[in-house]
Amino acid sequence: MKDLEEQYVTVLDDFQHTVENKIRNHMDEAGFPQMPAGVDAESLSDYLFDYQAALDSEGTERSRYTVAGILLCLPILVMSAFPDSSLPFKGVWNVLAAIAVGLVLFLVYRILMKALVRRRIRRAGRDYPEEKAYVDRVLAFK
Repeated sequence: MKDLEEQYVTVLDDFQHTVENKIRNHMDEAGFPQMPAGVDAESLSDYLFDYQAALDSEGTERSRYTVAGILLCLPILVMSAFPDSSLPFKGVWNVLAAIAVGLVLFLVYRILMKALVRRRIRRAGRDYPEEKAYVDRVLAFK
């Protein structure tokens, strides 16, 4: 039973689990980076949690597609509230313009979410500089 516990690998493939598994699986190997004096397991776990929370704040693929669908449909719904005579274009061009506005809205949303994720990752690195340096060395270990 002990052999099975040592070979157990989690199925999760996120940043936090990747780093934790690499530390757990290679910590006894020669040349593997050791934790510096200012880093303990709790602070490392806090850094990894903050980093993973920043990555997860962008949402799942399913939620991103849901937001995309809503933002693409929203201008069409708003456009349908106005009579055809007051719309800027004639015929199908109004619908195409509304879809273009929806695409621009989704693009702005994605840019804002990417910027928010980057800011949170930078904040985690700023709050835990020693832990970040250690994790970078662990990830660079082959």
